[in-house]
Amino acid sequence: MHIVTGAAGFIGSNMVKHLNKQGHTNVVCVDTLNQHKVANLAGLEFADFISPDELLLKDFEDVTACTLWHLGANSKTSSDDWDSIYHNNVVYTRKLSNKFKNIVFASSASVYGDNIDTQEVTSNLAPKNMYAATKMMCDNSFLNNPYVSKIQSWRFFNVYGNREHHKVHAGMASPYSNFIHQAKTTGVIKLFDNSHEVLRDFICVDDVVEIMYKIYMNKNKSFISNLGTGSTYSFQQWGDLIAKHYNAEIEYIPVPEELQKIYQKYTCSDNNYLMSNLENYKFTTPEEFVEANL
Repeated sequence: MHIVTGAAGFIGSNMVKHLNKQGHTNVVCVDTLNQHKVANLAGLEFADFISPDELLLKDFEDVTACTLWHLGANSKTSSDDWDSIYHNNVVYTRKLSNKFKNIVFASSASVYGDNIDTQEVTSNLAPKNMYAATKMMCDNSFLNNPYVSKIQSWRFFNVYGNREHHKVHAGMASPYSNFIHQAKTTGVIKLFDNSHEVLRDFICVDDVVEIMYKIYMNKNKSFISNLGTGSTYSFQQWGDLIAKHYNAEIEYIPVPEELQKIYQKYTCSDNNYLMSNLENYKFTTPEEFVEANL
């Protein structure tokens, strides 16, 4: 049995889709719905849909035969409500790790902060916001939990792709989805000043779910690993790519004051460990994804 938290969210719904593609239909989806996320259930096959609280109470006949894909979290990086983000991200995860033995976890590359060196070592950890701090806490907790038999924790870099529309309304979407929304609704894509200098490691969600599944099924070991492409792409390049497709204009605006202290200008995955487990993988480029999906 596969259990997916955040199943109606961006990465979670894509994970359920990939599990279905691999022939798995005995899937328990775990999430809280809102009107914007309902569309992400389209085309998915699952055995049950339950709330996060129900998951804690639900009895499973054999937890050793269950795989928990723990992809749900409060991912708002600008959140200043510590009690809420701590309870949702750390306390809830801790309870799940005492219930399930085989876990694939959505950590985050935000644990590295502004560090250019992103090798998976403790000395590189420097979270800049409370969300990143909770992911660092969860990683540390997993490493010290003797109950868990297999934990594969993935530090996602900047993920983009389909089933992300609900994040646009929450102001948390990737430039791919955000710029498409702007181009369609106003004909103008708004970029922050000097967006050509803002370089991020953008990875397609299709690659994310394929890699996680492939390695989980083939590598019977626990680890913490980065999950990015090992290359960078600027916000300016995203703006140009989407503007060209929709014949939209580009407007430049200042970085909002509330984002200036937490805004990361550079991220790039150190893929040495990842590629040691994943030989000859070809990552999808933004151009390839746009051509195939728009």
